[in-house]
Amino acid sequence: MKSKKIIIGVVAIIAIIGIILIIKTIAKRGPKKAVAAGQIKKDLDKTAAKRVISKGKGGLTVIMRNSKNTEVPMRIKAFKVLDSKSSVYAASTVGSRMQELVPGVYDIEIDTVPQKIYKNIKVEQGRERKEDLGCVTGSMFIKTINSKKTPAYYPVRILYPNTNEMVTAYMTNKAMEIIPGVYDFEIGTSPRQYKKNVKIVAGKEVIVDLGCLTGSLLVKAVDENKKNMRYSVRVTKADTNEIISSSSSNKPIELGKGTYNIDLLSYPKQSKKDVKVNVGEEKVVEFTVQSPPKPQAVKAKQQLL
Repeated sequence: MKSKKIIIGVVAIIAIIGIILIIKTIAKRGPKKAVAAGQIKKDLDKTAAKRVISKGKGGLTVIMRNSKNTEVPMRIKAFKVLDSKSSVYAASTVGSRMQELVPGVYDIEIDTVPQKIYKNIKVEQGRERKEDLGCVTGSMFIKTINSKKTPAYYPVRILYPNTNEMVTAYMTNKAMEIIPGVYDFEIGTSPRQYKKNVKIVAGKEVIVDLGCLTGSLLVKAVDENKKNMRYSVRVTKADTNEIISSSSSNKPIELGKGTYNIDLLSYPKQSKKDVKVNVGEEKVVEFTVQSPPKPQAVKAKQQLL
């Protein structure tokens, strides 16, 4: 009995020593590396990145960047080349997304301003073709202020140089992405003004600061009691009699620097000639008009008739 107790005691001591050794070993090893979860995510990402291409097809991914070197999902049209002179529409997609295509040679049209075509891109069966076009646009910002020194939003026609052929229409004081090249601008002030031979470079922003382009003309129409009256106003160039603006009295009109004739379409019509407008200044022209007859007076006159 005594020996039995001794054996049990020895077994218990050995078990305790074993537990202590196991705890020490775990402490030395430290916690398992936290890379496991991260590694699993990486492996999943790699698996997702592997493009599955349908049987008998190839893949085309077009990568494009804007003036800030950021990938942009511009619209793309792919045309399958038939011969040296022609190609036919095959598919539409967007940048940075793979599009499955029948193996062959393609021309692609990207939806830049203006649209641009890249030719002879080969797509092979079972493989993804990555076509990196790099930076395809530059940025243009036409800066203007009005006679009150606040930003002025004028319509702009962007033209091919030395022509009247329009590339696109836009607005001052707004950034625009456009393919590299040389352009002329027609700014829709009254009268129109032009900026020639502006060069746009891929990956760069070009700021065209036109400053203040206009002065302000205020045509005041008042009756004998100095009450404001509303009539139509017509502004024409003094030298050519070309109509520059049509507006109404007591409302400011932004005009480019020049000499103008002002017609107030009252009854009867009144005019002032050779009115000078300077950039950044306000010009006030005042007309005195007869106040319209009172309704009772008109009624009495009609009864007499």
